[in-house]
Amino acid sequence: MSSSRGTALFSSFRSSQRSAPLSVSDEELIFSQASSSAAKFYGNSNAENTARLDESLVELIRYISNIEKAARLSLNNRHIKELLGYTPYILQASTTSANTRSRFYRLLFNIAHYNVPIRRYMACDLELCGPIFHCLKISLREELGPQNLIDILRVIQVLTYEKTVALASWTNELISFLISEVNREPEAEWLPYCVAILCNLATRSKSACNRIKKSSTYKTFCKRTKDLLLHDSRIIVVSCLVLIGYLEEVLRDMVYCPQNVEQTFKCVFNVLIQGDDDCLMTRQIAADLLRRLIVSANSDTPSISSVPTLATTGKDILNYGYFTNFIQETANLLVILNPRLEEATKIYDLFLSFCSLQILRPHVCQAIIRCQPSEARLTTPILAVLNAARMSSYEAINGEVPLKALKLLAYLLSEIVEPNEKIVPHIPIELIVELVRECVSTEIDLKKDNVDICCRRSQLGLRLAEVCARDEDIRSHLLEICSARLCSNIANYQFHQNPVVMYLTKPPLQRTETLESWSMSGISIVLELCRLLAVLKDHSRMHKEQYWQLLKDERLIPFLAYAISYGDHETVLYAFKTYSHCAQVHAFQTHLLAEMVASCTLERRNPLNGITASSKTTPCSSQEEKYSGERLSHPRAEHDERSVKALDELLRKVSIEGCNLKDTKTSELFAAFERKIELLQARERDLESLVRAKDEALAQSEKLRIQYKNGVGAANFGSDLEISKVRSVMQECEELRDQNQKLSAFLETAKHDNEVKLQALRDELRRSTLECERLRVENQSNQKLVDSYTISCDELKKKLETASASVFEHQQRSNLFEREKSDLAAQLQVVKCEADRVIKTNEAEIHNLNSKIAQQAANIEAFSHENKDIRRQFDEKLLECETVKEQLAMLENQYNSKDKELASVRQQMLNIEQRLVAKEREYNAAVKEISLYEEKLSLKEREGADRLAEIRMLKQDLENRTKELTKLEKLRVAMLSLAANSTD
Repeated sequence: MSSSRGTALFSSFRSSQRSAPLSVSDEELIFSQASSSAAKFYGNSNAENTARLDESLVELIRYISNIEKAARLSLNNRHIKELLGYTPYILQASTTSANTRSRFYRLLFNIAHYNVPIRRYMACDLELCGPIFHCLKISLREELGPQNLIDILRVIQVLTYEKTVALASWTNELISFLISEVNREPEAEWLPYCVAILCNLATRSKSACNRIKKSSTYKTFCKRTKDLLLHDSRIIVVSCLVLIGYLEEVLRDMVYCPQNVEQTFKCVFNVLIQGDDDCLMTRQIAADLLRRLIVSANSDTPSISSVPTLATTGKDILNYGYFTNFIQETANLLVILNPRLEEATKIYDLFLSFCSLQILRPHVCQAIIRCQPSEARLTTPILAVLNAARMSSYEAINGEVPLKALKLLAYLLSEIVEPNEKIVPHIPIELIVELVRECVSTEIDLKKDNVDICCRRSQLGLRLAEVCARDEDIRSHLLEICSARLCSNIANYQFHQNPVVMYLTKPPLQRTETLESWSMSGISIVLELCRLLAVLKDHSRMHKEQYWQLLKDERLIPFLAYAISYGDHETVLYAFKTYSHCAQVHAFQTHLLAEMVASCTLERRNPLNGITASSKTTPCSSQEEKYSGERLSHPRAEHDERSVKALDELLRKVSIEGCNLKDTKTSELFAAFERKIELLQARERDLESLVRAKDEALAQSEKLRIQYKNGVGAANFGSDLEISKVRSVMQECEELRDQNQKLSAFLETAKHDNEVKLQALRDELRRSTLECERLRVENQSNQKLVDSYTISCDELKKKLETASASVFEHQQRSNLFEREKSDLAAQLQVVKCEADRVIKTNEAEIHNLNSKIAQQAANIEAFSHENKDIRRQFDEKLLECETVKEQLAMLENQYNSKDKELASVRQQMLNIEQRLVAKEREYNAAVKEISLYEEKLSLKEREGADRLAEIRMLKQDLENRTKELTKLEKLRVAMLSLAANSTD
């Protein structure tokens, strides 16, 4: 009864939160018209183009305002990117009217408010904050009114919320304006936006904090911030709490001291729960502040790892009586809010950060689990989490939302089953079973862009199955869903497709490629699979066999080595737990695992590989700064002398020697420049702290000198030696101050040079991105070609039997070719002999003719010499000569005919040779084809043998099953007879 009721409630909840689909055609058409109008206005800003642009913007604003806020836009629409690309130029153009700019403010705000990827693109890639601040100055100069100013400020607030927002010279002017507006009396109606923007800048940039502290009205601003803590606006209160944590030390010590931090937590929780409809991003800022106050990514206490720990300000959070109640009220927001919204995502992040702490996890999870439905809200938070986890990537729009819900659901169910409680009272069995089935059967297509999300969904699905397998009511369903065959397919797919195996089998110096981002997620899938099989092996023989088979597989070793070397603390923990299972196998190659882990260590020692090592592991998490007495500084960089020298050498080759950028990956060069900038910043911080200490010493010495000069404390300075020490300290401070000025100038120059180099690298990165896109398209076409080849291979396999039958025919044809070849060779020999005989005969005849010609020539010469003597016989001899000439002509004709016969014989010989060569080629092709068919036939025979062996095994299994069935039938008959006897 309760199960059906929960299913009905769950279905109604999902249907209530399902968003209406966007009309893609309308969206394409409207954005296409707007981008076309913007392009025409960019080319020529005449009155006609201005009117057309204004009309397009009005239609676009109306369209975006009417669609559901959870149905977000996408950067995949090229018209959106084109329109946003023209926006900076249009906003800064002198010919743009105030009305056009005002429409752009509304459009940018409507797009950036709920579309987080587009907001990040606008803030980071397009750097829209600079042009919008330019519009702010125009609005102030031309006095366009308070509404225009509010429209500009709320766009800046949305964009500056992004952690990677690009700051520039406009930041200083904006900070000065914001501080003046905060200090303004009476307060302006745009005060909430000013305070929120200052909060965003202080959170995201240390230089912005320093700029605020250097303001001439900083003391007034601090006093004003303290007074604003009593303001009615929640966004102002929570933003001031953030500013106090980053700026004012005295006020921070008062607000976040152990005596007052309880009230501070209560205030922030109230802001998070109630929100603020009059202003923007109140819940987001409150959630971020709570995470920093309670969870510390890097504790102040000495630690050997970066595991999240409980912050100093949150050490007594469990002792506050309202903590459980506030957790439950915050969890109720998961029911009220649409899970696609950024506010809901922030709440998921908050709960996951709480659950990452072992000390908080039981209390937070139990508070969420104990939330009961009410008359106004029938759905519980745990069902809302299940609803979010069941959403597909397409339905959720942001693929991270279901993953976070899955992870939180695993924490919640783990707290239920650990004390041997049942999941059924909280979640219906059919819903949790269906969720596990959807996750573990997620299709992983390496050609798609969401492959990493699919891998993580499969990983978290296996984790959820491992948790639910401890519940007896669900275990039987899981044995069917997560069958041994499915587990085997999951493991084999990762072993074959994950590049980690091939990567770690190479020497460390040859590991130059960057692994895909999904590789670590694929490793986590195998680790979670081992944990699941370890639970199911005690309840299924087939799962037990698969468990031991997986542990004995040598391909598991590279997965463990990579997870230990590059994984986060959770992945490393699971890897060691898996190794503890592998240690049960006596043949497990622990030495190979040690060698692979050591090779990863050697790889990290390579400076260039060390730079890219972080990109090959898990994605970098966003650095959250915390409050625990003092503001968190950046992580301390390792000052390895060899790495620094290698880094300087690489940068010198690129900047001075003109090193070819194609010789090194753009990402590696970009990481190298970032590493150099980080080292320079660390050096700058060290120098600043040193100069600060010297300034304090100088001030103290100056104070003591004045006291000594006025006669106060002269007894303490009676010694000339102490006076000389003070003077030497003063001189040293002056030298250090000069050195600091020189270093500051050098750092400014280095920063400028690095910015230029980084811009060049960004250009190269864009070109590389385009090249990668081209290669991706080419790869897709190649993949299609491979698919066609695969289909052809399948057809060839189907025709294998026919080909096998035709092998004998080809063999006969080959024998026929052999006989024809021998016959042609004999004919060729006969023709050659005949040609030789004809040639010899012709040569003899030609020789005779030549001799006769020579003789006749001699006779003619004799006749010419004896002309005078035989004049009378001339006529007779003349007739005789004519006869001889006719004979010569006949001989020449015979010679020409013999020559033609010889040419024809030679042509016949060439034709015969060509036929012989063609026959030889056909013979070779036939031999190759016969060998190919023989190989395929042998392969088919091996496959047939394997199939026969498998059939024998299946027959043996069938016989065993038949015997067991016979035994069971006999047992059933015996039991029936026994029951009949007992009845009698």
